Amino acid sequence: MEALRLRCVQRRTGAGVGFLSASGSGRSQGGGLTLRLAGCADGTRPGMESAYRFAQPKGWLAAVASFVLASLAPAQEVPAFRPKPAWNVAEAPSRLIVEKADDDFFLVQVPVTVGDQPVAAVRVFIATNEAASRVVWVDAAAATVLVDARDARRAQGVKIYPVPGAARLVAGPPSLTDPAPLRGCARRTAGMDFPATLADLRTLETRCDTKPEWFTVAEFGKLGTSFKSWFHGDWTRKSHLVDLQTWLLVPTDGKYLFGLAGVAPAWLLLDGKPVLEHPANQPYDKWTAGQELPLSAGLRRVQVRTVCRQEIDTGLAWKRAGEPGVATNVVMITGGDLRTGRWERRDRRVHAFATAESGCAYRFAGVRDVFVPFTFEDASSCWGTNHVTRWQVGHRELGEGAKVSATLRTSEMPEPLSVRAQAQSGEAAAYETELTYDGPVWSEYEVTSRITGVPAVCYADDRVHPIIRVRTSAADGLAYELSTEIQWASGQSSNRVDRVVTDKGWARVYLAEMEAGSVARVSWSLRHCGAEISQGRVRFVPEPFEVLPDAVSGETLKAGGEFVVLVASKASRGEPAMWDTDEDAVAGNVVFLDGFVYAGEGMGNGQAEGRAAQERWRVVDVRAVEQSEAASGMALLLPFVAVKPALPAAAIIYAPSFLGVSREGGTAGFERRLAAMTGLLSGPACARPRVLLVVPPVFDVLTGCGCEPGDAPCRHAAEARTYAEIVVRVADAHGVETVDLFTAFRTAGAGEPLVRNGMLTPAGVALAETLIEKKLRSL
Repeated sequence: MEALRLRCVQRRTGAGVGFLSASGSGRSQGGGLTLRLAGCADGTRPGMESAYRFAQPKGWLAAVASFVLASLAPAQEVPAFRPKPAWNVAEAPSRLIVEKADDDFFLVQVPVTVGDQPVAAVRVFIATNEAASRVVWVDAAAATVLVDARDARRAQGVKIYPVPGAARLVAGPPSLTDPAPLRGCARRTAGMDFPATLADLRTLETRCDTKPEWFTVAEFGKLGTSFKSWFHGDWTRKSHLVDLQTWLLVPTDGKYLFGLAGVAPAWLLLDGKPVLEHPANQPYDKWTAGQELPLSAGLRRVQVRTVCRQEIDTGLAWKRAGEPGVATNVVMITGGDLRTGRWERRDRRVHAFATAESGCAYRFAGVRDVFVPFTFEDASSCWGTNHVTRWQVGHRELGEGAKVSATLRTSEMPEPLSVRAQAQSGEAAAYETELTYDGPVWSEYEVTSRITGVPAVCYADDRVHPIIRVRTSAADGLAYELSTEIQWASGQSSNRVDRVVTDKGWARVYLAEMEAGSVARVSWSLRHCGAEISQGRVRFVPEPFEVLPDAVSGETLKAGGEFVVLVASKASRGEPAMWDTDEDAVAGNVVFLDGFVYAGEGMGNGQAEGRAAQERWRVVDVRAVEQSEAASGMALLLPFVAVKPALPAAAIIYAPSFLGVSREGGTAGFERRLAAMTGLLSGPACARPRVLLVVPPVFDVLTGCGCEPGDAPCRHAAEARTYAEIVVRVADAHGVETVDLFTAFRTAGAGEPLVRNGMLTPAGVALAETLIEKKLRSL
């Protein structure tokens, strides 16, 4: 394939390497509104001002939407007024005003008919001077015109008049040509490695650190000389992102082939869609050819996106399928953009139009949507009076004013933007276009939500006050919406919606206070711009417990990914169930959740009977589990999670730990955890095994209370009867059996001490083992 070469050199401009978008800062493309990256969501400005295209409806209808939709206003007699700026062509009933940007040449579209008459000519004026123009393509709906705006100042209005006449407009000969129809843009960006994908290249767009360098050349083969003006480094410098753009005039429908070559990776986009990818590190003259592409006649926008360090060596070629060599009748028209602007009618006073800027697009981790902040600015014209502008995006009213803002999701795009301008005289005009975004994602934020204010275990009559807490790495100022649903135990539900704004990344929403037994579930959904970015739920589980906790999150239990609150029972269930001789227990299928019998100091007292008992029991050191975490709330809940790995079991012995008494300063938490654990062990979640609660004896000190052991129990251990009564009361409420060490140790008589330093002595362990074995073997 015959090739045209692309070359580029770099200029040393500072600490980074940048990317230059072929779309350009302050340019609109493909007949769309200009998107210029302005401020990021965190208040900073992006490293570059890249322009992105708002997609327009095809054809001239998009370009002239303002005066077509102006018919929405009722016809009326308009007092005499003077057009501003002055009207240059009296026989033209309408005109298009386009502001001059960076391009000296650009394209516009005008309708082929005005009213009942065909458009016979197009005239262009800069102030009072007529400028050169050329009709390059005409179809059934619109004519595309090349405009020479070299004599206009930047931001000056260029006036394009479609002039009606007897003969229909036709494409003219190349009386006017753009001498440099290939436009390029280069910008230094971070890193030296070549991007592997187009998505990686777009990520590099967010790492640019210098201003874009714009240039135009006559053909691809002259690119090398153009870039020498900005590159003054060497191959060790950072990479430059380079965008090249031109419009090809395809004279007839057909199938065409495109090819790319070069050492650097390159991507070819046709009418904004990627059609060909050339890999990196290929020989200079090795071509990557694409598939045959069916192209309809007309102007086709071609972009090449690539990377260079010192020279651009990317080649681009095109040909008609089945024919040798480059297609000579497919020529470049211009590298400028297809521009849109404000349409004005001479017989009307108000002419609606709008411009837009995009901020830094962002996303939240785990959410597919990309959020794009937009700022819309009124560019309507009203001759001789003032006007009011009202805005609407989709079905959402944005209010009125000269400037409004909105954040849109890419999943909603294209989204229509409607502008309605109304003069004081009552006359109104409307403009509508579609918004799209295909630029880079500048930031990705983390966001989490969780519930606090609810205990992991409680009684049904305990009062709880749930709080939904939100944490995000996004900058403050973003608006969120928290939807909460409370499902009551009665079967009814209630909902509420709260507006949330973070303060230093944190926010909280307080829900109503309620009794734990009256609520079945609390669920919430955190949304941003209508998209769910975080959600959660907490389930209040009454006895019998059918769920077994498998994790601890903060001070809350979780099961299967959702938070759970175990609502323990207080009411007595009567006498414990009758058990036959426990053959499974004899076979060793017994789990011993031990909080004070062995206390991690070695199991058994050295006697054969004790060792045999230990071989039959699977012992879980509850106190060691509770000491494995620094946070008291989390540590005291870990035994609930430790139950699951110990199952299945025919019988479970539970000797509760006393660490919670000293940590929480009382017996209330001790009782609630004991009640919840007993309900869990004896319920369907554990397959309803036989459960034995071990009633604690009188200790000299309690573990973790900080007291020194003495002749008499310390003030904490002196409440031994209270602890024993709590164990017996919980066992009675849940209908499980007890092993009463409190009474047995007090009536054992004089002899070797049974407790010392807050632990059972070997003699105490032996007595405890004997009583447990006896209970297991009893009916």
